[in-house]
Amino acid sequence: MGDIDERVKRNVNQQRFLPIDPQAMNDPLSKLIFDYEQSNEQFQDRELLDLIQRVEKNNPERSVKAPLFVSKLLTHRTAAIRKSAFAACLIILSHPQRSPRRILLDAYRGALCNSNHQVAQYAISLLPQFVDACPEEANMLIKFSSIAYNRLPAPSTEVEMHISRAFTKASQ
Repeated sequence: MGDIDERVKRNVNQQRFLPIDPQAMNDPLSKLIFDYEQSNEQFQDRELLDLIQRVEKNNPERSVKAPLFVSKLLTHRTAAIRKSAFAACLIILSHPQRSPRRILLDAYRGALCNSNHQVAQYAISLLPQFVDACPEEANMLIKFSSIAYNRLPAPSTEVEMHISRAFTKASQ
């Protein structure tokens, strides 16, 4: 009871000192993501694009913070940011020993079922590459892409081609 009384007397709005993430200090890529996460200001799309492109080019599979950061950008409103996020996602998934597959695959499924048809269509266009990166998840990814295909207002034959190519890869 005494501890609670002492906390009430102290200013409750005081910032508590949180330990600094040790990996963010050792890995420059994680440090960039950590700085972005800790920043109170809103990043402009150009700055965010620069950051995601750095993540894409600097071995994102080695960073602990990259998968969650990348997964949040798969459905970004800007096409260039989405494109770089998908590329980084595929790079991370191509290293199965290190990749947190569940986070990235859930984000990819979310992109397939996104209400923004451009996001869903771009996600379907990358389906064969995701099937290559995660063959054990191929059937589920194809099922989600079929659902996304049926939800598109005017699906093209190119979208059908991506789904059939993924199906062919999965059946091999």
